Amino acid sequence: MQTLPTFSDNPDSWETYFTTVDDCPASIALDIFVGERAPLESNTNLLAVLIHMNEPGEHGLGDGVDPEALRHVEQQVVHAYEQELSVLFVGRVRSQGVWQLYFYGAESEEVEQRAAQLLSGFSGWKQELHIKSDPQWDLYFDLLFPDRERLQWIQDRKVCEALAEQGDTLVIPRRVDHYAYFATSADRQRFIDASGKEHFEVESVSFDPDEEHMAYTVQLHRTECVELEAIHEAVMNLLVTATEHDGLYDGWETSVVSQEFDPLPN
Repeated sequence: MQTLPTFSDNPDSWETYFTTVDDCPASIALDIFVGERAPLESNTNLLAVLIHMNEPGEHGLGDGVDPEALRHVEQQVVHAYEQELSVLFVGRVRSQGVWQLYFYGAESEEVEQRAAQLLSGFSGWKQELHIKSDPQWDLYFDLLFPDRERLQWIQDRKVCEALAEQGDTLVIPRRVDHYAYFATSADRQRFIDASGKEHFEVESVSFDPDEEHMAYTVQLHRTECVELEAIHEAVMNLLVTATEHDGLYDGWETSVVSQEFDPLPN
């Protein structure tokens, strides 16, 4: 797995995923936690540092010494910018032969001048510095932040990694529970009916009178393995089905199963 940046105040909030940008392969790393607070009124200016790779490779993600060398350059640039410019590093994109670093800070002519000076200290690659006002953090949400499917993949991967760390091989079928919320009991029932065709069974339904919007809950379960690709496909089917019935899919859980224990004996 790719090493994530280590200079965030909250490194556990950094995520990485692969996608396409302008129909080209892209690797994106971002501080996903800051998205819960964005846009920040104090950081309305976008700084983009673009470093052109010398060896972009067939897919434009970097070949040869570029990736390792540019990770080192990235750490130095980010450290210098955060320390001297008081900007917030929010993400990186590798795509089309360009290593792209994105920051948000306060609007200031001094910041712009100092940003250019700091960048001039790194040679060996063609560089660009672009600065513009972005008070709504459009670039963060439009480019860096994953779409619903990729965000769910990240969440599913985290659960699978947590299970694997506890010795779970992921391949043994076991009970997996899923949760979803709806605005009406009729919407929930239509979701239950549709999910039943995929062999999901209802564990429980409930109503929360204190919940204003999504007060109707259902817990489903099915026996399946939890290898990432398999469980992600199952989850996305439920997520799409819930959305089609004006509901909200809210994740899954299961127990740890080691190779020594078969939860489905003959």
